[in-house]
Amino acid sequence: MTQRTLLVLDFSGVLSLEAVCFGMPDRLEQALRHSGLWELGVEGARYWNDVVKPTWEIGSTTRTPYAYLVAQRVQSPHVAFDDALRCAEQFVQAYMQASVIDPVWRALFDGLQAAHSITPLIATDHYAEATAHIAQQIAAMGWRAAALQTDAAGQVVIDGSAPASLPPHTVALANSADLGVHKERALFWSRVRAGLAIEPDQILVIDDFGANEHLLDFYADPAKVTRRQAQTLAAISSAFGAPTHTLPFIIERPFPDLEALRATYRAQAEQTIRRVMEMIRA
Repeated sequence: MTQRTLLVLDFSGVLSLEAVCFGMPDRLEQALRHSGLWELGVEGARYWNDVVKPTWEIGSTTRTPYAYLVAQRVQSPHVAFDDALRCAEQFVQAYMQASVIDPVWRALFDGLQAAHSITPLIATDHYAEATAHIAQQIAAMGWRAAALQTDAAGQVVIDGSAPASLPPHTVALANSADLGVHKERALFWSRVRAGLAIEPDQILVIDDFGANEHLLDFYADPAKVTRRQAQTLAAISSAFGAPTHTLPFIIERPFPDLEALRATYRAQAEQTIRRVMEMIRA
C-alpha cells in the first residue's frame, strides 16, 4: 500500500538561498542605500539590531506588513512616517524580489508531478508580504499555491475556503504571519493539520531551522537553532501522530566567496533531492 507522505519544505535558507544572501553586508548596504533607508540613518548594524530584532515577533506572527513595521522604527521628529514608509516599501520589495526559489529545486517539483501520494507543504516563519511572493514563485514552476490562514473567527481556511483535499499539482503554503504562531509551536502544526484535511502516514521535513541565516541575524544563533529544531520536530509529531523524518539542510560555514557558497548549496540540494525521491519510492 502506498504511504501518504507530507513533505515539509522550509523557504529562506533552503528553497531560497538568495533570501539569505540578501542580508550579506555589501548587498544589504546596496539595498538600504537604493531604498533611501540608509539616508534616513539605517545602516547595516542598525537594521539588524533596531529594525529586525524588535519587530520580528509581531512581523512574523501577524498580517501587519513588514514595511509598516520598518517605517515605525525609522520615523522620528525629523523623518515623516510617509517618507519612511515609502522607503521601507521599496526595501521590502527588493528583499522579496531577491528571495527566489533556486532553480536547482525544480528537479524535485518535477519529480513530484506524478507522485500523487505526496503533499508538498512550504512551512515558513516569515513576514506577511512573503505569502503572495512565495505563491508567485510556486506558480513559476508550474504549480499552484494554496495558502493556509486563520479567519476572523480563528478557524483555519485554505485560500479563503473551508479545508478540503488539495487538487493535483498544488503546494500548500503555511506562513507564520498567516497562522499567528511560529512553526516551532504545536499550535502552528495543529492549524496546518486542520487546514490540510489529510492524515499522512509519514512526514518528511527539509529545514535548516534558521542555521543558514546571516550570522548577524539573531535568528541564526546556534543555541536557538538547536532548540528550534527539537521543538519543531516534536510539534509536528504531536500534531499529526505520524512518524517524522528530517533531512537537516544546514550549510557548513565559512565560505571563501559567494560563488563557493552557491556551489556548495546546490550540490547539497541535489543530494537532498535524490534522498527524498529514494525515500518516497521505498
